[in-house]
Amino acid sequence: MVRYFIIAVLFYFFSCSGTKDSRILERILLSMDKKYSSIVNNPNDYYLQIAYTQIDRNSQQEPVFTLHTFNVDNTKYFYPASTVKLPAAVLALDKLRRYESLSIDKDTKLTINSDKTWMSSMLGDSSSENGEATIAQFIKKIFVVSDNDAFNRLYEFLGQDHFNQRMWDLGYSETRMRHRLSIPLTAEQNKYTNSLSFFINDKKILEQQMQFSSLPLTVNSVKNLIGKSYMQSAKLIDAPMDFSGKNFFNISEQHLFLQQIMFPRNINSDKKLYLRAEDFDFLYEWMSKLPRESRYPFYSDYDKYPDGYCKFLMFGDSNKKIPNHIRIYNKVGMAYGFLIDNAYIVDTKNKIEFFLTASVYSNDNQILNDNQYEYNELTLPFLAELGEKVYNYELSRKRNIVPDLSRFISQ
Repeated sequence: MVRYFIIAVLFYFFSCSGTKDSRILERILLSMDKKYSSIVNNPNDYYLQIAYTQIDRNSQQEPVFTLHTFNVDNTKYFYPASTVKLPAAVLALDKLRRYESLSIDKDTKLTINSDKTWMSSMLGDSSSENGEATIAQFIKKIFVVSDNDAFNRLYEFLGQDHFNQRMWDLGYSETRMRHRLSIPLTAEQNKYTNSLSFFINDKKILEQQMQFSSLPLTVNSVKNLIGKSYMQSAKLIDAPMDFSGKNFFNISEQHLFLQQIMFPRNINSDKKLYLRAEDFDFLYEWMSKLPRESRYPFYSDYDKYPDGYCKFLMFGDSNKKIPNHIRIYNKVGMAYGFLIDNAYIVDTKNKIEFFLTASVYSNDNQILNDNQYEYNELTLPFLAELGEKVYNYELSRKRNIVPDLSRFISQ
């Protein structure tokens, strides 16, 4: 594999059609339990795509990336589900920096209005320590338990135009953010975003009016028809489900976006986010925080929210606790039979680090939106074993220079 030092080369590699699969990933997949042979032998049917980046350090502790891919096709549609929440959280902090002169930050109180009958308002947030709704609280809930309403509020703060244009300006030109999550709204309704206000000491400091998106979101994906039928309003529609109007966030751009967040000085550094060190520290804390470690918001039921609840790679198929020396900075997605994890995994004890992004799909009855998918039986265990196999490979991989992972020890 070729080693890549700049983001432009990475984008070129990812964009090339017919890229040869990594022999390392092929060997890892072939070594997996035989119960996953249907996925390994039929990756296209299971929408299997994997991007794995090895990280080595030079004498100045700067990262050197080696990319491995398997079956990556940046044009073939898969539903990104909650993985879109990572850029929403990052871009919300990015947008807030534009209001610094007004003393508005992630902890500033805000209220959200219902400007149309189908919109929902928000005057407070009972999960926060002071009962107030803030951008920070939305971000916390997004990462700890993948809260959908929290994402929708960030979507409304960003606005569809800004959300997409900012991603494109950063170099993620294939991404399309078209809708809120878990709310049955039309494409036209999703173009509207609620008005909202920020308050300091109960004084309104900023009011953002209701917005309507005029930015064309062209369909740039193929094979958008999935399944044989789907449920809609409790009725079975005898036709494939059309995903061309859904969010689109391909494996390559997910993988690179996460790398930019974790290594902002080394990845895409010519197109910087408006974030400061404290913003990155906040993201790192909550991207890796487990439900049992969170106080506001608080999730007391470990059976419902085990460590692997939002950590599919390595731990998604069990209730066991993640060792303290392993931290996973990631965002998962699960919907319509698709399962995705986009992760940076760090082991401070064994001094290893790597990026792993994977998507997989299973839907035996080929009916979409019926909540009958093989997550627990097949795809969650598959991603857990895939993560474990790559982790074990990293344990055995020789490094000339031991990485300094001290910035993660306090997380």
